[in-house]
Amino acid sequence: MDQAPKEAHHMRFPFLFCILILVSATALAAPVKLPYSIKPYDLSNDDKDVLQRIEAYLSGIQTISSEFIQFAPNGDTSTGKFFLKRPGKLRMEYNPPTPVLMVTSGSDIVYYDRELDQISRIGLDSTLVGFLARDQVKFDDSVTITDMERSHKAIRISLIQSKKPKDGMLTMEFSDDPLIFHNMNVTDSSGQVTTVSLNNARFNLPLPVELFIFKDPHLGGSHVKH
Repeated sequence: MDQAPKEAHHMRFPFLFCILILVSATALAAPVKLPYSIKPYDLSNDDKDVLQRIEAYLSGIQTISSEFIQFAPNGDTSTGKFFLKRPGKLRMEYNPPTPVLMVTSGSDIVYYDRELDQISRIGLDSTLVGFLARDQVKFDDSVTITDMERSHKAIRISLIQSKKPKDGMLTMEFSDDPLIFHNMNVTDSSGQVTTVSLNNARFNLPLPVELFIFKDPHLGGSHVKH
């Protein structure tokens, strides 16, 4: 494989994969000033009531089927389809020319680059997306809320992994009245922000189990449990 495809892969990989794994595109070689707070946000009683409402709303969504638009920090725009089925099943399939598929059936997230024929894996439980894919969504001790903004029409909640606060921050955006989840923003430790907007989302529709099974092309397309 020549050098050019490798370089192109290294440029696109962090911004695509960070949506699910929420890790920095570069390792923290030295102490830096993080672009986000790692201190808990001081929640009011009203804030706590809103969080309980969001927990109930997210936990009540058993499936999501949606188109998405992704805006990368370098200005690139990608589109694709996003599927979620609780507990622990996700699929993020990019439209051409982005040759990327990400899928998990419960334990590992599989990242497949069709152009380079390269597969990478990471444990779902070690990511913030694992929080969203739980059977019951709870703002428990595993996550720390670092910011919360509310208006009569919108809610923004930012959170980090309590045990890995430097790995990245997820901001979820909801419209309110009625409550609808529509945006995710990912901030890595260097301040790079990637946004995923859900469009034409449909909730609680039956989804075939095959959507969440990765067929490894190296094994002749056989189903792989992960």
